[in-house]
Amino acid sequence: MKINPKLFNIADSVSPIDVNEFDNRKIEVYKMSDFSGLKEEFVNTKGQFAVWSSVDGSNYRLFVEDGYYESVGELYSGFVNRQWVEFWDKTEVISKKFSRFVIYPLMLLAVALCVVALVLQNQMPQWGSYVIIGVLVVMFIFMLGANTFVKKKMAAANQESRKIIEDHIGAGKFDKLLAKQKEYMDDYFDALYPQENEDENADNKEANDEAEVKEIEEPKEESSEALEAKQEEALNEEETNDTLEKEVEKEESKSTDAE
Repeated sequence: MKINPKLFNIADSVSPIDVNEFDNRKIEVYKMSDFSGLKEEFVNTKGQFAVWSSVDGSNYRLFVEDGYYESVGELYSGFVNRQWVEFWDKTEVISKKFSRFVIYPLMLLAVALCVVALVLQNQMPQWGSYVIIGVLVVMFIFMLGANTFVKKKMAAANQESRKIIEDHIGAGKFDKLLAKQKEYMDDYFDALYPQENEDENADNKEANDEAEVKEIEEPKEESSEALEAKQEEALNEEETNDTLEKEVEKEESKSTDAE
């Protein structure tokens, strides 16, 4: 199986840091720092800390970022590397079967139906067009379904290989390695783009501060029922005050008349 074939030859004059051999196959492991621009292309740009390469499906070269390899090198041991090579063998078999039994027959059938449609178009123009459109629609739907099926088969093969690796390393240790892997990647990009992280943290802090100030300064909106109750209470109080004022005026008037 060919994987990044252009990368394979760049390591011809470099000594690998590790070599795994099994079943007449070989995996050579290299540090990315030994190759100019490799880390910038795959790690800094694509986020790939380990990159595989092969031109024949028998000999493989694995390029790993230096610190990443030192941190989680156990994920790239001989046993683990072998499982991934065998996984690619499985995906290649699935892909070839898909091409042999689905893609090629479907293409031949589509060509045959299109020829028939062209013949029909000369005699029955309307039906010929319908046949061509029908063939294209059926092909599209069938290809979508077949592609989904192939992806599920490959995902199942991936999970099977992952389970073998997990059982070999141990579930607890495997989870710790994955956590360590994520931590290393996060720290790497934090160090690579410190200004972006500072700006992001500053933006988050500013947004939180604004939310707190807004919560302090802005009074809570009262419900319409509460507002109506307050308005009614104010009206009642005003009416009471008017009544009291009138009573006082009457008393004063009586006192004046009596004098």
